[in-house]
Amino acid sequence: MTKKIDVVLVTYNRLSLLKECLEALLQQEEISKIFIINNNSNDGTEEYLSMFETDPKVNAESLKENIGGAAGFEYGVKKATQQGFGDYVWIMDDDTIPNKNAAINLLRAADLLKDKFGFLCSNVRWIDNTPSNIAHVNTNWPSKINEGLIQVDAATFVSILVPKDNIKIKGYPIGKMQIWGDDTEYTTRLSSYKESYFVADSVVIHKTAYNLVKDSLKNIEANRISRFEAMFRNLIYIKRKFGSKKDVLKMIVGNLLKGFGALSAKNHRLKRLKAAVVGTVKGLFFNPEIKK
Repeated sequence: MTKKIDVVLVTYNRLSLLKECLEALLQQEEISKIFIINNNSNDGTEEYLSMFETDPKVNAESLKENIGGAAGFEYGVKKATQQGFGDYVWIMDDDTIPNKNAAINLLRAADLLKDKFGFLCSNVRWIDNTPSNIAHVNTNWPSKINEGLIQVDAATFVSILVPKDNIKIKGYPIGKMQIWGDDTEYTTRLSSYKESYFVADSVVIHKTAYNLVKDSLKNIEANRISRFEAMFRNLIYIKRKFGSKKDVLKMIVGNLLKGFGALSAKNHRLKRLKAAVVGTVKGLFFNPEIKK
């Protein structure tokens, strides 16, 4: 197997996790180049990355401003596609720690599928080995279950592998989505183009402070409420683009129910409701450009 992978890794103020992630990546021989986008961190990340200036496997760029997570991935995927020599782009967060065989098992799945897929995603586990960042399964999910593959419609940027040929045809992630939902849109765009799969034996650990499966508008920390506004907007846009009018209506109702449900939160009740209402309304008029 001679095909190689270029990694896109976006980081912001998580130096200890970035070090762990990078250490795990450098142990995987299947990787051609690691493109790191430092979103103007102020925790010593830039100084740390300067240590890799002569490392042929690492291409680190420290931005002069924080352009946001989605724009960071858009910029990184564009850079890896244009400058990298790998056949695929492996997109991940800075708190993703790939197991030793995570990359090779993605490549084995790609080889098994003869590269006829939109994207592949890893088996994401939290620090206690419980499932995290669970992919959205397709109704035809068991079609390749005997090969350890489950057909999916969407996944997160914790760990997805995309053939560069697909990127050239379907474009980059949408930077204007800011955060939360940009990965859902991008993976839905790719799975609408070609069938996509969850790879059971490509395991990564997502080292978040708590398991995001339990995240909700009602219990989210106050400083992260704005992320839900972006998410509600982005999800309405995704349903408008890939779903039916009925799907859009169900999403509107679901968003608003979550907003009113958050009125029983311990604090910032109106701020939580506002995030749901404003995000939903914005989603009805949101039409960001897809760059290619």
